Amino acid sequence: MFNKFKNNSSARLPALISPNTHVTGEIDCDGELQVDGKVTGDLKVSTLIVGQNGEVNGNITAEKVQVKGTINGNIDAQSVHLEVTAKVHGDVAHDTLTIDAGAHLEGKLTHKQAPDNITPIKEQANAQ
Repeated sequence: MFNKFKNNSSARLPALISPNTHVTGEIDCDGELQVDGKVTGDLKVSTLIVGQNGEVNGNITAEKVQVKGTINGNIDAQSVHLEVTAKVHGDVAHDTLTIDAGAHLEGKLTHKQAPDNITPIKEQANAQ
C-alpha cells in the first residue's frame, strides 16, 4: 500500500543547476538537466535545457537540447532548438533544428540524417 509509486520511472524529476552555481567536470545524466548556472565540462544527457542566464563551456551529447542561454562548445543531438536569446559558439550536429529569429550561432551545422531522406527544395517546388 505504501510502496504504490516506488520505482515509477515516469515520475522522474529533472536535475537542476541553479543560478549562482558553478559546476566543473563531466556530467552524465540519463534524464533531464536544466542549467541556470554555469557548467564547465562535457555533458552527456537525455534532455538539456540551458536557461536564459545559463552557460555551458564544453561539448554536449544529447537527444534533445533547448538553448536560451550560452553554449561555448559543440552540440551533438537529435533535436536542437535555439531560442531568441541563445548564443552558441560551436558546431551543431542535429537531426532536427529550430533557430528562432535573434538567436546567435557561430559554427558549422551538420545534418545527421541520410541525404536520401531529404527532398531538395527545387524538386519539391516542381512537384507542386
